[in-house]
Amino acid sequence: MPTLHFSSSTNIKDLVGRRLVTNKISAIFELVKNSFDADADEVKVIIDPDKDLLIIQDDGIGMALDDIKERWMVIGTDNKKGVNYTAKGRPINGEKGIGRFSVDRLGSKLKLISRKENSNQTISLEFDWGEFEDKSNTLISDIPIQYFINSKHREKKGVTLSISGLRDIWTETEIKSLEKRLKGMLSPFSDLENNSFKIVLDCKKFGFDEKVLEPYRLDEISSLWVEMSVDVHSQELVNCEVYRNGALIEEKSYPNNYNFGPVKIVIYSFDKGDKQSFYHRFKEHVKDYGNIRIYRDFFQIYPYGESQNDWLELELRKSQGHYRYLGVRDIIGFIQIYREHNVDFIDATNRQGLEETKALDDLRKFVKDEVMTKVEEYFFFKKFKSSDSQHIEHRVEITEATKRLNVMARDIKKFSPDLSRQVVELAKVIRNSNIEQDKIIKNQQQLVEVYKRLASKETLLQGIIHQVLIRLQNLQTAVWNQRADLSDILVDENLIQIITSNENIILETAEEIKVYLVDARNYLLKKRERIEINLYDQLNRICSSFSTTFSKEGIEYTIIGPTNVRYRIDLNDLKVIIENLISNSIKSLKKVGHQDKNISITYEVSPTKLNIFFRDNGTGIEEKIIPHIFTPFYTTTEDGFGMGLAIIDELVKNNNGEINLIKSDVGAAFQISFNLGD
Repeated sequence: MPTLHFSSSTNIKDLVGRRLVTNKISAIFELVKNSFDADADEVKVIIDPDKDLLIIQDDGIGMALDDIKERWMVIGTDNKKGVNYTAKGRPINGEKGIGRFSVDRLGSKLKLISRKENSNQTISLEFDWGEFEDKSNTLISDIPIQYFINSKHREKKGVTLSISGLRDIWTETEIKSLEKRLKGMLSPFSDLENNSFKIVLDCKKFGFDEKVLEPYRLDEISSLWVEMSVDVHSQELVNCEVYRNGALIEEKSYPNNYNFGPVKIVIYSFDKGDKQSFYHRFKEHVKDYGNIRIYRDFFQIYPYGESQNDWLELELRKSQGHYRYLGVRDIIGFIQIYREHNVDFIDATNRQGLEETKALDDLRKFVKDEVMTKVEEYFFFKKFKSSDSQHIEHRVEITEATKRLNVMARDIKKFSPDLSRQVVELAKVIRNSNIEQDKIIKNQQQLVEVYKRLASKETLLQGIIHQVLIRLQNLQTAVWNQRADLSDILVDENLIQIITSNENIILETAEEIKVYLVDARNYLLKKRERIEINLYDQLNRICSSFSTTFSKEGIEYTIIGPTNVRYRIDLNDLKVIIENLISNSIKSLKKVGHQDKNISITYEVSPTKLNIFFRDNGTGIEEKIIPHIFTPFYTTTEDGFGMGLAIIDELVKNNNGEINLIKSDVGAAFQISFNLGD
């Protein structure tokens, strides 16, 4: 029976080449991925604009002549299909057999040099893509490609692609953009410790001399981030971790109601200070870096999360509430999926993004409803609700309302000019009223700042009184212990010893009060003096000073952390901070009855922070008073001055740190973070 066979004209080269890989950055990505699949330890991207030359050079397994004939020269070859991992155990990234035509997108000519691992033959081929374009009626198989075999000169193993006749002009700005894209290309989740893959950029004309591209380390800059994952081996659960200043502050798991498969997600938030740190480190703004990128196995799926690609519509979401939602200028995130496990995420035909499937829709929903919501929950959970932020939100809403009124006026003018003028006048009245309100509020804020400065010494005196009361509590405890002892013990030879012992406690406590008052007086006169301390030793000393009260109230305390941590701080400030927290905990623990009573202090060191966690299992803090707990003179107790946490807040700030309340199911918990290196 007669048969027919498919063939292809030279037009197929353009269909799967320049018309498919339309972006020069994407073209370079494809070639770098090929080097990764070839188990290369290093790939160099070399650009020499003056010589009109772009080179992709790797030290991978290389190709022998048969590999070139049967695989590289066969369009759409499926040699990677069904193969999930390389010999080194790397997940395969290319599978459609068209990445090689990325070189056509980059330049009109190609010289390929390859030496197979453990081979003494070097194969070289030269392509002139113009020969395919000039012969549109010719079959692609009829265009001869000459190759050469050299057995004398031993090239290093791997593949070198020398591309000339560049189709783009590479400027310094574009080289810097390429650097940024290549740095963000590798997944931040990938563990390459035992399977290194290094990308090197070389463009000496613009100052890139074989520069190894290091990934961004955002955990050293962002003060708050959330990690969520669905594990490959337990897909029925969502695992959630929240980090503030490098320390884990919440960890939990809950049922997974999504079906897109295992993922790992981390979203970093950036407040004003974090954004300044980001710019200082990377010389670019957070908004220019991008937002939430998707990675499959080791590599980014372009263009998700690029600076102009708001694929989650976070800006639209933020417009619905500026002080409830974060936008693309406030976050950077990474999503990890896997070719082997996430089969419902399918590459788009043009290699740009993923096909719109239910899995992708579910992922969008998960990121916005679960991960972003958790980030925002903590980002907007402030130590106190500032009237400033509420005022700003109202001001934004009023501004937006006046803009809408002006738009309405333009539409109304078509059929009712008089009504249109009335709407414009209304908008003016609202806007002017808003401006006057701003002036009043600013004047009030300035007045408050003046009063705060005038009251600073009185505030400190209140703090001294507060500390004296803590010491008097110990004195009273000793007196009550003596009374209890005398009522139960007969007058005998032991009585004198008991009285003497209790009197010694009273005298020691009185002496402690005296010393403290002298310290307090000196504290008013002296400047803060930072000295290097052993943190574990000092925390033990402070807690030991409460041993009598702890014993009476049945309170156990623990201090957990490395015993060799040293930190520079004003020692008296540290004492006041910890003593106030302990005093508050004692009051709370007195109210909990006969259960176990615990105070725990733990600390850990991150790359940029010293984090101290203070927790108790007392009555906790009522939700309604949380916004006010750091406000001076705010108290809910008859015997309180409302100064403890306000003093702590000021002292922590003065030592280049911050204190935050941690959400806790039992008792109260605080995180104190001091900057390292300050």
